[in-house]
Amino acid sequence: MKKTKSNVFLQKCKVGILLMVLTAIITVIKPPATAFAFNVTPIEMVEMYSTSATPVYATPDLFSPVVVYLNRFTNVRVFGITDNGFFQVDLNGTYYIPGPYMVAQIEPAKTEKQKALDNLNELVEAYRMQLELMESYSKNFALVDVTGDGIPEIFDEEGKEIYTYYDKRPVMMFYSEYPVKFYYSKKENKLLGKYTWNKKDYWEVYTNDVSLLPWGQFRCVGLATSPTQDAPVISRDYTNNAETRGDLYDILKKILSL
Repeated sequence: MKKTKSNVFLQKCKVGILLMVLTAIITVIKPPATAFAFNVTPIEMVEMYSTSATPVYATPDLFSPVVVYLNRFTNVRVFGITDNGFFQVDLNGTYYIPGPYMVAQIEPAKTEKQKALDNLNELVEAYRMQLELMESYSKNFALVDVTGDGIPEIFDEEGKEIYTYYDKRPVMMFYSEYPVKFYYSKKENKLLGKYTWNKKDYWEVYTNDVSLLPWGQFRCVGLATSPTQDAPVISRDYTNNAETRGDLYDILKKILSL
């Protein structure tokens, strides 16, 4: 049967009507887009700080594009909170930052000295154990911070061995076959050592080198002249006996609290 123009036209109309019906059905059954919460509770302007790689959004919606990432400890002015946990912030315009990425104040990292004070019992036990081992050959000892971290090192009586506190235990930082008389300039943070060889005195400069050992070691880095008034000799202030070791908690606490 030969198709007429009218038949072709009717078929096109039917197809068009069918497409319109299908579109209407899809529109009806398609779920509406989830709207992000936009109810904002205004607050008095406060300053907060970002954490590492803090994302900033144009809207309070985690699925929206990130405008920028802030570096750690960036100062941010906050003037509102959304009902889904975003801070409304002023960054030369209004933006939104998820709550967990913001802190009210910066907590500086603790120094080694502060960590030692927090764990003073462990430090005392570590040094007490080392001093008990040293008692047979070193009747006296000194406690002086020569590494600059605030934690005093143990010097034995002759200056042959020096110990520091690392990972809750004493570790050796220096050993010499010959007695070394140490001087220390706190002003220059410089440790000087004197030893005698073939009846001649030698002066050297020592520094803490952590390239080989995680806790470091004292290494000679050059010759030195005799010390000045700014470099007093490290005194052997403590007697290595049971009584002194019993007082070690108060001794170390006093040194660490300076």
